Amino acid sequence: MWFLFFFIAIPFILFIGFLVFSIFAIFLINRIFHKKYSQSFSLILPCFSLIFYFILITGGISFKSIDPQYYEFKELCKRAENEKIIYDEELHRVYKALDSKTFYPRIYYDEKTQKEYLMSDFEKKRDSQQKKISDRITEYQNILYYKKNENPFLHYKNYYYRYFGIFLKGDEGRGWYIDLDDKILGCKDLMIPKDF
Repeated sequence: MWFLFFFIAIPFILFIGFLVFSIFAIFLINRIFHKKYSQSFSLILPCFSLIFYFILITGGISFKSIDPQYYEFKELCKRAENEKIIYDEELHRVYKALDSKTFYPRIYYDEKTQKEYLMSDFEKKRDSQQKKISDRITEYQNILYYKKNENPFLHYKNYYYRYFGIFLKGDEGRGWYIDLDDKILGCKDLMIPKDF
């Protein structure tokens, strides 16, 4: 029942409200500028509101696609993928195999070395020097170690991008609400082809 109310009644009420608002706005524009605009313009605004509500309901509106810093972030991630410094190829190969596993506990048996590796044995240290590239992009230097070994086996850069959007959140029990929140996107979240 709430599902029907949310997806039918609320958009209809918002559509009628936006229609009344657009007619009032066009009336004011006509009065201020003493020009007659066509009545079709008053129907175009509510149609745009329907598109807005449909996009909002189906997944939210993200402003990252119109932000030039997002495309700079994507380029930095592609470049960082090629600038990895690998000190130990064997451990890097094992780490990639463990990182691709999605189930827990993450265990990998390597046929080459005849050893069993756990993901918890790998330790990531983030360099304390974070570099702010722009107001939305931050760079981190990551160093990976195996079993508290003093010699790292991998050194790479990671970038994070902060973006804003309008997102629809909630559920039937708690209720629905619009969240004007910022999200953080990392290089791992992008679909960059990896050519290790």
